[in-house]
Amino acid sequence: MKILSIGIGFISAALLCGQASAVETDYDAGTRALPMQQAGGTARAAAMGSAVVALDQGSASLLWNPAGLSRIKCTEVGVHHNSGLAGINQEIGIIGMPLGTAKTECNGKECYGGSLGGIAASFAYLDYGSFDGRNDLGQHTSDYRTRDYSGSLGWGKKLLPYFAGGIALKVNQSIFPNKTYFNYAADVGVLWNVRRSLDLGLTYSNISLKSGIGDVVSGLRLGAAWTVDKHLLLTASGELQKSEMDRLQVGGEYLIGNTENKKNITALRAGYQLNYPDPQLSGLTGLTMGIGFQFTPSMAMDYAIVPVGDLGASHRLSLTVKFDCPKGRKPVVVMAVEVPAEPEPAPVIPAQAAFVQPAAPVAPPIVLKWVILEDSHFDFDSSVLRRSGMSALRQNIQLLKDNPKAKVRVAGYASASGTEEYNQLLSERRAVAVTTFMIKEGIAPDRIVTVGFGELRPVEFEEDPNLIHTDAAKANRRVELTSPGQRVQ
Repeated sequence: MKILSIGIGFISAALLCGQASAVETDYDAGTRALPMQQAGGTARAAAMGSAVVALDQGSASLLWNPAGLSRIKCTEVGVHHNSGLAGINQEIGIIGMPLGTAKTECNGKECYGGSLGGIAASFAYLDYGSFDGRNDLGQHTSDYRTRDYSGSLGWGKKLLPYFAGGIALKVNQSIFPNKTYFNYAADVGVLWNVRRSLDLGLTYSNISLKSGIGDVVSGLRLGAAWTVDKHLLLTASGELQKSEMDRLQVGGEYLIGNTENKKNITALRAGYQLNYPDPQLSGLTGLTMGIGFQFTPSMAMDYAIVPVGDLGASHRLSLTVKFDCPKGRKPVVVMAVEVPAEPEPAPVIPAQAAFVQPAAPVAPPIVLKWVILEDSHFDFDSSVLRRSGMSALRQNIQLLKDNPKAKVRVAGYASASGTEEYNQLLSERRAVAVTTFMIKEGIAPDRIVTVGFGELRPVEFEEDPNLIHTDAAKANRRVELTSPGQRVQ
């Protein structure tokens, strides 16, 4: 009876803790394997059907793909609570940070973590609840509790352009009446940024280093994460295990609110898990859902509910706080206008010197300093100005209003990614969008010269023109405001 009770407890814990558990799809959990990490219960991941192998999750990447730790930009502390099945409760704490010299200025471009990558550690406590103890004759002896303590340490680093790797070491202590077991395992993973909006991830989880009770279920996980636009994210993952149940997962996240400044955002999430070929626990297949709130760029709270058939539902709650995040530079250089001084009145000339005509003062030319609207000031692959771009332009439009003699040239540029014809049109459309906005704000059209240069005048060399997500490509996609008399690079 004890063995049966323990088995039921492990199966319930596997359902509660999600994909990162080493035993979640092992039906002989009570006799053959032990939960290694029991740390798959972050609310965001659970709400998206656990389809997060390729998703950048900050410090929580430790639980799914340690290669994602390469992208940690801030020091993060996360607290995660799981509850709901048979009185089982789980608490997880995670801390992560960049290693080495971290960038303090992102220069409007994508910035990774520290020069040595990123590191994270987790600690989890799992309480299986109380069990009815009986002897071999079925007579009640005394109630007892079983519990797990687990921890992990992981590191991830950008190894090649657009390619990162990572490793995590894990230990689990399971405590039974009069007996304690230890298991040790490792995860290895890679993350490939295929293009600007698409990541692919691959991990091999639970490589057994030492097992104190039976075998540890290991397996291959692979997935993709596609950022459709600044509001919509779609994910998919698959899991392949030796002689155990495999699974497919899909998920999505839709953001509502101030995504530009990353605050006051509501995240709606849903996912679906499909286990095959013939799962014995049908509750493992089904819909997941959740909601999240990002109060500020440094604080977010998430909730998820995972229905598990007749067993009820598991509830997940997460709180993440960030510190010491790198700051991007100011969006644009403020336009400075040099205005000619008013000519002084001509001096009174005596009659006897009337024949001498003083030279008329020559007004210095009006010169405008460069203003650069970067790729981030426009919607993705679009000429639609974002609020940050409009705000920067308004600062400079007032200066033009105050100096009615000043003229400006609006020049659009593009990266080498894509066809030459498309890039030329994109540069023209972005330049026209800036000009149109300035006219709406009260600047006369005859004071603006608009031109598009396409990909002909890059400011940085692009090693691979087929990739649109590189720092060089982002720098080349820009709109510059200059004086018509200035030489445009």
